Amino acid sequence: RASHRADRRRKTSSIHYILGLDFLASRQIDRAVSELTLAARKDTEAIEIYLILGNLLREKGQLERAIQIHQSILHRPGLSGEERAHALLCLGMDFKRAGFRNRAMDTFQEVVALDPENAYALSNLIKIHEAEHDWERALETQETLFQVSGELDTALKAFLYDQIGQAAAQAEEGLLAVRAFEDAIRTEPQVSAPYLHYGDMLENQGRFEEAEAKWLAMASDNPRLAYLVFDRLRRVREKLGRGDAMTELFKSVIDADDNDWRAHLALARDLKERGESDDAFNLLMEAVRTNPHALAVHVEVWRSLVSMDERTDRVQTYLDEVERSAFFLDPYICMKCNYRANGILWRCPHCQEWNTFIEERVETVDR
Repeated sequence: RASHRADRRRKTSSIHYILGLDFLASRQIDRAVSELTLAARKDTEAIEIYLILGNLLREKGQLERAIQIHQSILHRPGLSGEERAHALLCLGMDFKRAGFRNRAMDTFQEVVALDPENAYALSNLIKIHEAEHDWERALETQETLFQVSGELDTALKAFLYDQIGQAAAQAEEGLLAVRAFEDAIRTEPQVSAPYLHYGDMLENQGRFEEAEAKWLAMASDNPRLAYLVFDRLRRVREKLGRGDAMTELFKSVIDADDNDWRAHLALARDLKERGESDDAFNLLMEAVRTNPHALAVHVEVWRSLVSMDERTDRVQTYLDEVERSAFFLDPYICMKCNYRANGILWRCPHCQEWNTFIEERVETVDR
């Protein structure tokens, strides 16, 4: 068998194989597929060629051909355990890309049975469990991956605990939810979602002061996302008879980040309600300069102008039109795959990665 594998290695040195790798390195995928196809026809025993060719076809979207190629490898006699595990891993990726989750899961589990330390198979199993909303199994598999790789993704672990907590809260399993949320916060304090959802559960239970404490802790630990608790805090403080106690929070967020346009906007609204129109308008202008494409800022500016202008009909018409304008939506972008959304998402619906969204900013032009 050793001599048989040596023959395979010699065959993979064919000119078509080398050219295929060269085209692959220069990202000329179509030409790489052509050369590797010729190499595979010439060297039918070279498993490595078929593995690479199938993977390239998968990336090109030719999933049926990719599956056929990788399955054909598994039907060969005399495969080593390592070769079988590698072929199964590639086949699992084919099934996953094609949307056959159950078949992909079964295939990756076969890989792990052959190679318990295969981090690629474990990572893909985590993704499938997430897609199935089987958060407990995703967490268990992540623990296995940590034991194998020695690397712990604390943010992912926190998000999984948070999802378990949300599911438990919806099922009114309060103790399980509390344990999951607290595990999430303890695992990675910089992940904001558990604070938010823990507070939501406490609010629903009528525990307003405890909800307030969770949201204030989140705003303190992650000022960049403090705006997510503005409406929540106002709501519970009104229930506690402290609805006017928001000003200091807005000011503290601005002190931490003078470019936080949402805090400027929120403070401007508060000042306007108290009759301090000039200061409110100045804050709105700061928000416009900081983030000129934000719909909410422009709407609030025009609302302020409507209250001052005798000819409000035209301004109101413009306001109605602006509110429908997609140009002014507040865009967030995934750092991994550039997927865009109109608000922050904890998990990208395109690449399935966690905690990857940042706000896309437009700068003003100096004149």
